[in-house]
Amino acid sequence: MLKRLKWPSWILFSIFIMGIYYFISSGTDTSLQAFSRTETTSPAAFPGLNLETRTKETKSYTLAISTPITKIENLNKPMKKWIQAQEMEFLELVQANRQVLDSEDFRAHLNIKAEPKKVSDTMYTLVFEAYQYTGGANGQAAVKTFTIDLANQKMVQLADVIRMDEESMTPLRAMIKKQIGEKEGLQYYLFDDLLDEALENPSSWKWSMSGKNFTLYFNEHEIAAGAAGAVKVKIPIEQIRPLLKDEIAQHFKLPDIQLPEPEVSEPETAPLDPNGKYIALTFDDGPHPKVTPLILDILKKHNAKATFYMLGSQAQFYPALASQVAEEGHEIGNHSDSHADLSSLGEKEIRKEMEEASSKIKEASGQLPATVRPPYGAMNEDLKKIAGMAHTPLILWSVDSLDWKTLNASAIQKIVKANAVPGSIVLMHDIHKPTAESLPDLLTYLEKEGYEFITVSQLLSLQEQEVTGTFFGKQQ
Repeated sequence: MLKRLKWPSWILFSIFIMGIYYFISSGTDTSLQAFSRTETTSPAAFPGLNLETRTKETKSYTLAISTPITKIENLNKPMKKWIQAQEMEFLELVQANRQVLDSEDFRAHLNIKAEPKKVSDTMYTLVFEAYQYTGGANGQAAVKTFTIDLANQKMVQLADVIRMDEESMTPLRAMIKKQIGEKEGLQYYLFDDLLDEALENPSSWKWSMSGKNFTLYFNEHEIAAGAAGAVKVKIPIEQIRPLLKDEIAQHFKLPDIQLPEPEVSEPETAPLDPNGKYIALTFDDGPHPKVTPLILDILKKHNAKATFYMLGSQAQFYPALASQVAEEGHEIGNHSDSHADLSSLGEKEIRKEMEEASSKIKEASGQLPATVRPPYGAMNEDLKKIAGMAHTPLILWSVDSLDWKTLNASAIQKIVKANAVPGSIVLMHDIHKPTAESLPDLLTYLEKEGYEFITVSQLLSLQEQEVTGTFFGKQQ
């Protein structure tokens, strides 16, 4: 008689969880053909890290997940596990709110981004921020940090970095409380007992470290009322050097070198003919290490200027490429920091997305974005208010090349040729190789039709548009 095979319970449980995840994720896409993309690149600014970007768009929801990964699986595993848990929770909420999402004029959104902070050449802290919105007045935010040691192929714990004896922890807690006490407006919402509880167990702290600061992160509601939002405390690294372990302190013995900030450069603009035949080509979601250089070469050959709507996170990962875009006379616009659906965010979160993107783009390229293109073209009244107060135009498009959908050079050419008129703003993406492949013939055709290629700001100036508002460009 054959003996029945008994599988370990953890294997059965894992299969069960994977089955639920598959059911939920597939069940939310049945109402619309879902468009998704996953891509992995290697940013030169952070050796040893690859950047995995995943986006998905369905009738019910959008998601954008951008995360650094390594070639060391035991480092990737806990990060992937946390991301999967966030995504599974989100998809469960989408499924639970399916009727509301189908009846209301909005989509749920999940955004996960990770900002790397360099401790040394082989050590990084990765600060993951997740934001999900599935309806109601506010979304849910969460922060998680991982510090990785590539040289020793291990996760770094706080105990590996800071002396954990009371002689070190007592002054560190005092520094943290002092910084929190000095945060304007926070005291009204702060719960002292929750703060004491959060600081009691250092092994549960969410922390990051760089050459400038030791930073501690508290989720919304963790130490204060929800109105305070998430709380971030920065302590200059100089102040905690005596508390650092020797092998970590050696990375911070020299004072930080203050590099001069790059001058803010604006693309050179030639005088425009009021009766000229102009068109504005725009490229979203970059810079991309492989596709953006191809596009720049083609634009140079045709003496064409364009506008690149960059993500702050991408500009941070590829600063040399962002700088090249500016140096070659193109305009750089703000496309948010992490490709979040801004229509699902409140005013505070929108400001954070836009300000972080502008800061990173300026630092990388020397050019301060003058216009904004919201991801997915999605807007709400808070975004319009913020843009209006900043006198920053919100730029959409009048011709959608659908390059993200077709991924076919001939199809891209056909759509643009059929719909372009003088004054059009053309939407493309410098993350898809077929987009670059479509440009030589497309630009040649448009040149023969008498078009000249200018930036969005030039087009607005030519059309004598005001500095605020939402603009689409001209269409047939």
